[in-house]
Amino acid sequence: MMRNPLSNLTDEQRRKFISELGNGSKDKFIETLNSLDEILRAYDPITLITILSGYGLTIGVSNDGPLSREPTGKISQADVELMQALALQIPEEEIGRLPVTPDVVQTASEKLIELSSAFRFSRMNENLMDSSESDMAINLVQEMIRGHTQVVRNWGFNSQIITISKEIYSFFDEQILSNLGFSASHAIDVFKALIDLVENRLSQRLQTLSELKSVKKPYDMLIKYHELIGQGKEEADHFAENYDLRKVSHDNLFLMLLSHYDLRMPENFLVDVDEISDQLNLDKDIINNVLNHFSYASGDLNGENREFFFLDNPVWTKPIISSDRGYYCSLPQLFFSFILQSMDEITEGFDKDALHKRRADYLEAKIENIVKERFPESQVVTGIEWNFNGVQYETDLIVFIDSFAVIIEAKSHKISKPALRGAPDRIKRHFTEILIDPGIQSHRLEQKLNELKSQDSPKDSLLTKLPVNINQINKVIRVSVSLEDFAMLQSNLRLFDNTGWIPNDFVPCPSMNLADFETLFDFLEHPVQIIHYLLKRTELEGNYRLIGDELDFMGLYNSNLLNVEGMVSDKQTEIIISGMSDPLDKYYISKDQGILINKPQPNISPLFKEIFFKLEERATPRWTEIGCILNRFPPDDQSELVRHIQDLSKVVDRRWQVEEHKNIIVYCPPNASEYALSIVLFKDGNQDRRYEFIEHASKLGLEPEHVKYCLVIAINIDRRDIPYHYISLVEG
Repeated sequence: MMRNPLSNLTDEQRRKFISELGNGSKDKFIETLNSLDEILRAYDPITLITILSGYGLTIGVSNDGPLSREPTGKISQADVELMQALALQIPEEEIGRLPVTPDVVQTASEKLIELSSAFRFSRMNENLMDSSESDMAINLVQEMIRGHTQVVRNWGFNSQIITISKEIYSFFDEQILSNLGFSASHAIDVFKALIDLVENRLSQRLQTLSELKSVKKPYDMLIKYHELIGQGKEEADHFAENYDLRKVSHDNLFLMLLSHYDLRMPENFLVDVDEISDQLNLDKDIINNVLNHFSYASGDLNGENREFFFLDNPVWTKPIISSDRGYYCSLPQLFFSFILQSMDEITEGFDKDALHKRRADYLEAKIENIVKERFPESQVVTGIEWNFNGVQYETDLIVFIDSFAVIIEAKSHKISKPALRGAPDRIKRHFTEILIDPGIQSHRLEQKLNELKSQDSPKDSLLTKLPVNINQINKVIRVSVSLEDFAMLQSNLRLFDNTGWIPNDFVPCPSMNLADFETLFDFLEHPVQIIHYLLKRTELEGNYRLIGDELDFMGLYNSNLLNVEGMVSDKQTEIIISGMSDPLDKYYISKDQGILINKPQPNISPLFKEIFFKLEERATPRWTEIGCILNRFPPDDQSELVRHIQDLSKVVDRRWQVEEHKNIIVYCPPNASEYALSIVLFKDGNQDRRYEFIEHASKLGLEPEHVKYCLVIAINIDRRDIPYHYISLVEG
């Protein structure tokens, strides 16, 4: 729980605090920008930028996966991007030439951190205190988007981004090749090769330095270092003559040699066209065309407003530095962070309409493929047209699995730059297009399906387009999938509660980007779990204020099956779940690196898992509903229930012949739940009475007023080869 740090201040004190913070940050912002400019005009910028990247943006990886979730350095990738843009403003004849020393790197790092903080707080304005509730809410959304735009770079895991990008834009390979001398696939392959090249060089660098540090004697370390940099004993002896090795410790000597070796850091980021050509079997001219298109040279950004670099940095779409020494790419991963933006800009120059159609067609086809791969027995219909209150609509996909209908709306809209910079009119437009409109349309279809189901002899053209009988549909789930990420807002709709942008009758549903949708269907390996996840996400979306991205929700599901009802008493309390995705991040990052570790799995008892698989195997009617009900019980309750079954089994084994022996367990969740669970235990000797026991268990489960359904599971404790021997869902 976090208390507002300004809660004990008067309004006047708050105004003064906010005013001083905002004005002071504006002054600090300009001062720090000028300091960084002075550094770049004094010291070699390429060396400085590559050192910042090499040290600040790398994480260690072992056979157990990444050693950390984030890079070990204090600076972020956004800081290095900013430094690169500032350096590219300076004309070639004015850039620094002095060698970069550790104190320069330290100063630059500190200034970058100060600058990032000053930029955030420079927008603080005491006038916001006089704003309406809706204006305050809109401002909060704006700041969240700006913060996301400034620092968040990944809209999916690396392999996903590469695959999705190539699948979309390879469609235009011939057009791009004929106009630019390289294709979309060429660009993707070159930057993937650059990432591999840089990672391999940095790994080799660490190995080399580790071997150097392991040398015990100072003189031997000195000899080895000079061999490393292409020099010999004569140069080492000359160094030793001018530096008394007896007065320096092992660690200090190593650090001194390391600071000298860091001057060679740019070599790790220098693009070797010959090596990439051999690796990809690709013509060097094509590679050079890629490098030239996606690069800036010194002075190319001269005249650009440096204050705009935080929310619209030109290096995002052109991350390579072109110099007389060659091409340097200190941030090869940056290409993929903004690949949708950069490739859209290229493709729109040739055929804007074709690009928009391609994005839409691809998204729908990709969603269908993801669903069918995980739900092979499901029936999927696409582009289905239907009428509601005299108006014709079209739904992108409907998935029918058992008694569930999953309505999926696919939105391939682009998120504009102004929106990502916080322009409220653009934010509202995209919010409506990507989150509100698809939710309204899918809710209309849900209403129509429920209406048709309630009729005795429904007649509607929609029924002829459904691959199942309308009466087989007991539950409808809605979900919206967008091609692009919208700054985590699609996972945090409650942030818009007070903006005035949400229609009063709007019924929310889960909304996520394509990469997260694909991850969900890979992470959860059983159909019941995916359906249950979407059901719980729907419930949470409309009732709780959880702050996190979709992967954080998956991490929370992995931990407690999204059972947050007991976490807070006030539904207006914000529950911050950022960081819950750590286990998933580690698994998928490791997988991208070719390291196989155990995939995180939801915390479900073995008994419940066995029941899920047996339900699906038997194709028990409404098996998905039954599985979802079981998943409603939190992991701790599942474990406790299994213990009760084990304890009661011992009692039944001893006393089954006694007329009034206890053999029923009734679990009734809190009043918020409309489901109860009754477990019946019997033996071979009294199995003829099992239906009598089951009927009694059903009545016990349905006794509470809030319970509408009771799931009854009967288990023969003499036969442990299967998890249950009878299962049914009884409606009160």
